[in-house]
Amino acid sequence: MYKVLLVDDEINILEGIASIVDWSGCGTQLVHKASNGQMAFEMIEADPPDIVVTDIKMPGLNGVQLIQKVHQLYPDIKFIVLSGYDEFEFAKTVMVCNVRHYLLKPSNEKKIESALKDVVFDLDDKKDKETFLENMRSHLQSIMPKAKEQFLKDYITNKKYDVQDWEYYSRLFEIDTTCQEFRLLVLAIDERSDYEHQLTLKEMVTEKLAENHFIPLETTIGDKIIILAEVSSFADLNAELKEVQQTFEDFFKITFTAAISNPGSISKLRELYNETLNCLTQRFYISGGSIITVQDFIQNKSNFEEMQYDHENLIFAIRSGNDDEVQQYLDDFFREVREKKYDANLVKSHCLELFLAIIRQAKDEEMDDYFQEIIFFQQQESLRELRKFIERAAKEIASQYFERTKQTHHNIVERVIEYVEQNLEDEELSLSSIAADILYMNPDYLGKLFKKQKGERFSNFLTSLRIKKAIQLIEESDHVKVFEVAEKVGFGNNPRYFGQVFKKQTGMTPSDYKDKQTDK
Repeated sequence: MYKVLLVDDEINILEGIASIVDWSGCGTQLVHKASNGQMAFEMIEADPPDIVVTDIKMPGLNGVQLIQKVHQLYPDIKFIVLSGYDEFEFAKTVMVCNVRHYLLKPSNEKKIESALKDVVFDLDDKKDKETFLENMRSHLQSIMPKAKEQFLKDYITNKKYDVQDWEYYSRLFEIDTTCQEFRLLVLAIDERSDYEHQLTLKEMVTEKLAENHFIPLETTIGDKIIILAEVSSFADLNAELKEVQQTFEDFFKITFTAAISNPGSISKLRELYNETLNCLTQRFYISGGSIITVQDFIQNKSNFEEMQYDHENLIFAIRSGNDDEVQQYLDDFFREVREKKYDANLVKSHCLELFLAIIRQAKDEEMDDYFQEIIFFQQQESLRELRKFIERAAKEIASQYFERTKQTHHNIVERVIEYVEQNLEDEELSLSSIAADILYMNPDYLGKLFKKQKGERFSNFLTSLRIKKAIQLIEESDHVKVFEVAEKVGFGNNPRYFGQVFKKQTGMTPSDYKDKQTDK
């Protein structure tokens, strides 16, 4: 119902109209009656109606003055004028003030009701149009973010758009295209995550960056978040991204990597996007939660021929059960790969071949289990994860070999010790001669095996054993000569060197030690 104010200085007419008009049937409600213009104005100020039905000729503030005064303050109020024949020319002066009908007195209720219905129709039509426009504005507001997202996605991935298209859409989206300091940010969560994580991250980053930077457009492409930002300070941008990275990791326990392009204009948007994609390829070599710029990116020029490794030494170390040697080899290999920065796909392919070569050293029944893990191996997206996967398999299989050959290793070392004890006087005695002439083994491997079993190097063991034997010989005979002892423990005809070694081991020369034994 629209509210109506009825104004007439003739009380009989005022009350008559008020009583005979079917107000509700016209879609209205008579809320106030005024007997003069001033009273009507005060009522309008207190409770503005939608429609005013007013006489023209009234004492004090007449109808024309009332309409003009009200129209200035409340331009939406509609008027229906009641007037005599001699007042028409006078009343025409207010026809521009939302006066919808001019009714000559005396007017019956039908004419007034018809005029009311016309005004109500206009008010309904206006309300419908306003509602439609409001709905359209609301709808545009709701679809505008999606439209912006789709345009940015299409523009940087589809060559059919050109600078003229950008100029059109920039006007539509109210974006200043004259800026030369746009940077494109591409964010990627480092681990497998839910779509909700991506949406949350986009919201967190855009909200944080918008505090100091203009963010005209943002979108998502696959698992990547794309943000176009007008950046005034790169240092601030870097600090803000690090802050979001920390907050995101604290809350979700996952990290994301950010790639930042060089500054550029809108015309270089595709070029900026390619820069960030190139930056993101470095995720394979760096830890999660990094911020990569074009300056950090080194264009990879490695090719397949350059990445040639046979890994024979690694396989030998695994089959020998030598965990330390396995670890050292993998440390050296992955350090070289990181330094040379081969193409990521090339590294993944080679690492898969390496993984297969390693698991072929396992027992048949265990090899089947390792083959089942290949699918997880192929899902790894960083060099660090590939390395962990390969290291685990290599060490597990090496450990299995070590357990199977532990007793064999013990027997080998015992044979070395037995041979040394029986041939202590041989001044040519060495680990290399024992490995080559007695055990037919690789001397380096035998040396590592000996150290692992006995906790000391073979050379130290041999020297210590020779000095112990020398002490035994001195203590058993008062008449033994120092040069004789030297010969019997493998120092040959070099008693002077024997004396030096003996003193280093015992703190005294062989002669002093012999004299000490004589004094007892």
